[in-house]
Amino acid sequence: MTSTSSSSVSKLRASAPFNSAEFSRAVALWFRKVARDLPFRKTSDPYKIWISEVMLQQTTVATVIDYYKKFTEKFPDIQTLAAAEEDEVLKLWQGLGYYSRAKNLRKGAQVLMKSFGGIFPRSREELLQIPGIGPYTAGAISSIALGIPQAALDGNLIRVYSRFFGIKKPVDDVSTLKELWKIAHNLVPSDISILRDFTEGMMELGATVCLPRNAVCSACPLKKNCKAFKMSLVESLPIKAKKSERTKLRERIYFLRKGRNIAIMERGADPKFPHFWRLPYEAVNEGLKDYHLKMKYSVTTRDFEVFVDIESRPPKKMKLTYVSEKKLSEMLLPTIDRKIFQKLAKYSQAN
Repeated sequence: MTSTSSSSVSKLRASAPFNSAEFSRAVALWFRKVARDLPFRKTSDPYKIWISEVMLQQTTVATVIDYYKKFTEKFPDIQTLAAAEEDEVLKLWQGLGYYSRAKNLRKGAQVLMKSFGGIFPRSREELLQIPGIGPYTAGAISSIALGIPQAALDGNLIRVYSRFFGIKKPVDDVSTLKELWKIAHNLVPSDISILRDFTEGMMELGATVCLPRNAVCSACPLKKNCKAFKMSLVESLPIKAKKSERTKLRERIYFLRKGRNIAIMERGADPKFPHFWRLPYEAVNEGLKDYHLKMKYSVTTRDFEVFVDIESRPPKKMKLTYVSEKKLSEMLLPTIDRKIFQKLAKYSQAN
């Protein structure tokens, strides 16, 4: 797999000495020197690699580490995850967000048990049949855990490749993305002895060196052949045609007590969090003048400013139940509600 046919690779060869085998060796050797000590790098278990890769989607490594440890202690293998109740899985996932990831992991474990005898299939096509496994995750599991040369391409690696090859076309365009996948496939080493280090090295490069802003080019093992570095285009690449537009919204959240019991809305009352209970809330058009606490949270492309009210009464149409603090602490709540509960529970104890 060290020969290449991508137009971008061919153009680079014409302008500077380039060898795809040297590229992969340089990344692998660099990774062996600088790799961060992370728990999921100490295993070759495809199940645990899968869990870590799904957790790392949209989430920082620092945040994931504790979740990964607790999750794999509670569900150490495919069998235990497949047999778990959905609420058990979601409870352990609380705080990571993007809860469909947790639901798909459980569904994926059930498919692995039912269709593959609890063993990860070795073909890309079969891996892609499993909920929670997309093209990137299939490539990561194959090359890191199964020793099968497969490409992995996510947002970080798109940035690395587009800069290295000086790709000036929008990376969110279908044709450009197809070219980037071709590049990624062509650069995967056939030498199994460096396969895992290359794959994790590319991930490390995108996460710690080839950053979206303020890239640390001086530490990059590829800079001598990087087109963006040579042409001072590092901060300009990658190019995106579609800019995500974020919607600004506001909510009033009521923190209401009756003795030591706290008001809660029924499960699924908020369509943003269909599997969760919620503190009583309502949308508001403007910020409130009287509030106890102001916080923020985001859901996909929506940013919410939250005004926590501890004195007003909510509309009568709201269906509320009062539960004990202990019970509330054990219920599935969105992260924003859990933070409010933790802050105000401490406040009420202090007063």
